Amino acid sequence: MDGAVMDGEDFKDAMSRHAVSVEIVTVNTTEGPVGITVSAFVSVSVDPPIVLVCVDKITGSLDAMISADGYTVNFMPQGTEDTAMLFATRGADKFGSVEWSDPETPVAGPILAEAFQVFECETIQRTEMGDHWVLYGLVRRGTVGDAKSLLYVNRGFTELR
Repeated sequence: MDGAVMDGEDFKDAMSRHAVSVEIVTVNTTEGPVGITVSAFVSVSVDPPIVLVCVDKITGSLDAMISADGYTVNFMPQGTEDTAMLFATRGADKFGSVEWSDPETPVAGPILAEAFQVFECETIQRTEMGDHWVLYGLVRRGTVGDAKSLLYVNRGFTELR
C-alpha cells in the first residue's frame, strides 16, 4: 500500500450503495427529548448485548447525544419514511409530530410508537472517531418485532420484497 487514503466523496458514494436499516436514536435531556435518524448502527456483542451508533459531529443534537447516560434505538418499519425524514431534519419539531412514550430503562430515550422493536441502552463508552462520535450501549431492555425494516440505499428509502 502506498499510504493513500480513499477520497471522501468517493467513499460516501461507495457507502451510499450499501443498504442499511433505518433507526431513530432518542435521548432524554433536561430540555426535553432529542432524536436523530442514523444509518450507522451495529451489534457489537451478544454476551453482554452491546450495540453502537455513530453520530456525525455536524449533527445539531450531538451534545445531547454524547452527554446522555443512555439512548433508545427505535427500529423503523417499512412505511415510516416520513418519520425517518422528520428525525433527519435539523430544527424540526420532532416529538410534537409523533406518538411516543417513556422507556422502562431510566437512562434510555423515548420509544416511538411507530417503531416495531426497540433497544433501551445504557451508554458505556463514547469514542471520537474521525468526523463522528461512536456511542456504545449496553442493551438493558429490548423488544423483538416481526415487521420488515425500512431500508436506505442509493440515497433513498426502499423496501424488502
